[in-house]
Amino acid sequence: MRGFKTMVKNSGIASVFGLAAVVSLAGCSADPEFIGLCDSYPGVPEEGGITAGMVYIEAGEFQIGNDHGFRDPESGRFQRFPEEAGARLVESEGFWIDRHEVTNAQFKRFVDATGYVTVAERKPLPEWFPAGYPQDELVPGSAVFNPSDVFQSTSQAPAWWRFVEGASWRQPEGPGSDLSGRMNHPVVHVTFADAQAYASWAGKRLPSEAQWEYAAKAGIEVAEGAWEKAYYRDGEWVANTWQGTFPDRNEAADGYAGTAPVGCFPPNPWGLYDAIGNVWELVSSDYSQDHRKVPTGDFDPSDYSKAGVIKGGSFLCASNYCMRYRPVSRHAQDRTIGSSHIGFRTIYIPKGSVTGQRK
Repeated sequence: MRGFKTMVKNSGIASVFGLAAVVSLAGCSADPEFIGLCDSYPGVPEEGGITAGMVYIEAGEFQIGNDHGFRDPESGRFQRFPEEAGARLVESEGFWIDRHEVTNAQFKRFVDATGYVTVAERKPLPEWFPAGYPQDELVPGSAVFNPSDVFQSTSQAPAWWRFVEGASWRQPEGPGSDLSGRMNHPVVHVTFADAQAYASWAGKRLPSEAQWEYAAKAGIEVAEGAWEKAYYRDGEWVANTWQGTFPDRNEAADGYAGTAPVGCFPPNPWGLYDAIGNVWELVSSDYSQDHRKVPTGDFDPSDYSKAGVIKGGSFLCASNYCMRYRPVSRHAQDRTIGSSHIGFRTIYIPKGSVTGQRK
């Protein structure tokens, strides 16, 4: 949250933030025989032990990163992403991973059981802001996309985000909004510390960037040129991303103008729903400029001096702006603030397993 409200006032948020109000437009898969989770899913897996609602990822080797750039299949736009550079081989032992993002229903169970209060629901710490920041403006809240502020060019600093007092996982758009009809949507407005707290309570952890990317790629490497099929296939949208010109025209051709219930689109070959689109997902790794400078060691959640990594893109990733609806996509994220398009999923590693090694 360091300086976030100041940046909002100055229209200087150098980030991929973006969110529209949640509107369902009868979203559906391109596969008429696909039966997923979606509207009929209550948001909580059936009982079955600690791995209920998870899929097992076999041990293996894969290439993390991308040195080739990406051409969007729908718009034809080509772009290189420097933060993805330094592709290298990584070995990973097997692990369990949530088949979908943690939902509001799951997070509510955690809060009901523990009384946990999220960062967005607490008064911010003064040290998160520049010296001299007005004390009366240190109020609980979170970052919410404001469609009325989208009239400037995307080549300028984004002005479509506002810090909304009272916005939280319970009130995604701020006071007056609630979770009605959204218990099976991914929880949002959670910070790194919130996600860590949930994972610890559940006996799990957040995936590292390598673990997340390995599971999301599901054996598809850059040379195969098939990543675009993760969100756009045979002329149909198969993931919750932005259609139209971001940020002022959301056509919602995939059926959703905001978050979607988890599992409304086909899973990847390894059984993960919404690894692409819907909401960005927090991982445990520290951010670095590219994969040639990957930090080592676990992040101390009490140390807010470092940025974390978010993966997978969100429903706001568009072909004219973000284009990060791919497994290799990565972006820095301030660990002290959440937003209405960032969530997470967890992994479970049996004791004695090795979580991943550089090769």
